[in-house]
Amino acid sequence: MIQIAMLLLGTTYIKKNARYLAIAGGLWFLAGSLIFIDGLDQHSYFPLKIFGFILMLESVITLSVASSGVGAQKSILFFKGGIFLFVALIILVNQKYSNVLLTVIFGFTFFIIGFFTSFSSFIVRFPRWKLTLAYGLMLIIFSFFLLLHHTNSVSLFIGFQMISSGLSCIGIARKAMRMKTGTSIFQLIQPGDVLLSSVPLKQDAKLIVKPVDTASGTASLVVHIWTPEESAEARPISRPIINRYIAAVDENGVISTGHTALEVPGHLYISLYPAEDIDRSPSEFLRTLKATHENDVVGRFLPDYATESSEWCDSVRKIIFKNFSMEKLNTFWASYRQRETYNLTYRNCSSSVAYALEAALDGVLSKNKGFGHLLKILLVPELWIAAQVRKRAQTMAWTPGLVMDYSRALHALVHPQPRPRPWYHRLPWSLTRKK
Repeated sequence: MIQIAMLLLGTTYIKKNARYLAIAGGLWFLAGSLIFIDGLDQHSYFPLKIFGFILMLESVITLSVASSGVGAQKSILFFKGGIFLFVALIILVNQKYSNVLLTVIFGFTFFIIGFFTSFSSFIVRFPRWKLTLAYGLMLIIFSFFLLLHHTNSVSLFIGFQMISSGLSCIGIARKAMRMKTGTSIFQLIQPGDVLLSSVPLKQDAKLIVKPVDTASGTASLVVHIWTPEESAEARPISRPIINRYIAAVDENGVISTGHTALEVPGHLYISLYPAEDIDRSPSEFLRTLKATHENDVVGRFLPDYATESSEWCDSVRKIIFKNFSMEKLNTFWASYRQRETYNLTYRNCSSSVAYALEAALDGVLSKNKGFGHLLKILLVPELWIAAQVRKRAQTMAWTPGLVMDYSRALHALVHPQPRPRPWYHRLPWSLTRKK
């Protein structure tokens, strides 16, 4: 969440407030450590009842604003609010079985997340996958640790989360304070080798940049989405979650992964394809999932949306941004397009669009001043959604479904009208709405 907020606020804002971010992260880490240590003792001093009431308030607020979500955002918010409400009720009931039930819930959650994180990193083998594998194994170990200390599982759970987020804040703040002049937040948060590949650099590549006036509000950035189900040649087999976020398999056994593209009409178009079709039969699909260089193939960038739609079909979803930086998008594109490389999981159409969108949104909210604005952004539900989507994509692979949800969440953050509004304005019974 902190990384996305930093991206939107920009380099100047973050460098100015990096010291405050480090102090806040340090205090958060210290508080988490104290809570975790307190949980190791059978006589815990943690105010569990108060936490239960706070969690219930959070769940009610989340459920109240969930109906304003779009697409999968609505489902995610309802799921988050429902889980929080369930846990809050268990805490407030305070029966003998409450701690055991909470331990099972927390332990199972950590185990599932750790298992899929470890499994996906081992299968995909993206750069620095061993660190992610170690993190996943640590979550699995912690899930068993909770089972052995079930009497104070809430304190241990909260302490562990606060320690992790505090360390993350401190690490990000240190990087921000060391940033050189001219370095963008996009360069700070992206993998160091996002622009690299095993395919040689194109010596004759030239970028033709047309000036774009984004300040006038007439220019637009469009994220085009072709979902796997709509792009399948035959009727896909019904598998809602898999079809949306991974791939759709039609009646003939052919796998369709969908497609994404990014366009600034009349100026720039980013749409990456393999130069030759990749064998996506079930027998070869698992091998091609690896993000290793042996699966790098020569790619090709399509010239414009008109050409792509005429050769295939129109995109089924369009997310339009009015507030973006054409200069930073051009800087990214000038480097990225130098290598026409395609990798099914690490450098595909979806990752190209996701990285280009982040480059374009670098610093778009920089006009807002004060450290308090960062805290305000952190309370917006869409930031939590964007962070969860980005985390899943970074540990597995960017897909059209993830790009669609990520773009929608970022759109809600970048364009305050009609969303996001403060949560207390979105409550059905809110008295603060303008009449």
